[in-house]
Amino acid sequence: MNAELKHRLNYEILMLERTRKEYVSRLERLENYKGSFLRRKNHGHGKYYYFIKRHGSKAYKYIGDSDKREVKMVREARFLEESIRRIDRDLGLMKALADDFLPFDPSHISESLPKTYRCDVPPVSELYQREGAEWKAAQLDYQKRFPENYPERKTQRTSDGVMVKSISEVVLYEMFKSAGLVQVYELPFPPMDYGPTIYPDFTILSPVDMKTNIIVEYVGRMDLTVYGEKFAKRVKRYMDSGYQPGVNLFFIFGDKKGNIDSTQVAKVIADIFGLRSVQTF
Repeated sequence: MNAELKHRLNYEILMLERTRKEYVSRLERLENYKGSFLRRKNHGHGKYYYFIKRHGSKAYKYIGDSDKREVKMVREARFLEESIRRIDRDLGLMKALADDFLPFDPSHISESLPKTYRCDVPPVSELYQREGAEWKAAQLDYQKRFPENYPERKTQRTSDGVMVKSISEVVLYEMFKSAGLVQVYELPFPPMDYGPTIYPDFTILSPVDMKTNIIVEYVGRMDLTVYGEKFAKRVKRYMDSGYQPGVNLFFIFGDKKGNIDSTQVAKVIADIFGLRSVQTF
């Protein structure tokens, strides 16, 4: 299951479980009204009078009009009972999907075939490359509307001429490029809080739906307190603007010397593609 679908499914399961817990708690406070039935009679002029038959009883008892507390309690109890029933049904279906769903994964399909038929699976499609070229042209045009972010710090050049700020960023840029991902370095991102513009290290077009912008940040010095505090604030601004870690927001952590673990990058690339695994570099 691709990362975005899995995240959404798990989120929905979590929210349904929380809602169920709350509804069960509320229904327990309405124990006397569980399983009760209402009957109403029209007495003209839009007025109705209600009768209640409690659980275990054989006869209806008059309780008054719709403003009576007992009428409201029975209605709420019935709503909660039906809601819990439907939540249980939906949770069963969603958990079954999470357990049994087998996503389309080209690399996995190739590996499952007899060795005679296995092949090298291209990481991206021609359609993605065409869509990506149009997307990148539009993003670069958009980028020109903003001042460049600390151009004096950009001292390293990538294979296609993009200037970046460190050797580590060159390595990441080339890894993403080798994987076939379409990317823009430091594409301006105005957060929803209308504060200063953020310049994400890498913005990548999702190869899954070819419309989602995925942000990848290189995090180099978490051993420094000030750096860590700035990073936390940056992540909060992304999340306040609707970005979700593991879905459309990813992080690559380097050590004090700027070294990067290639398996960490491969994991991020796998998540971006929605695949189980990607060969390390």
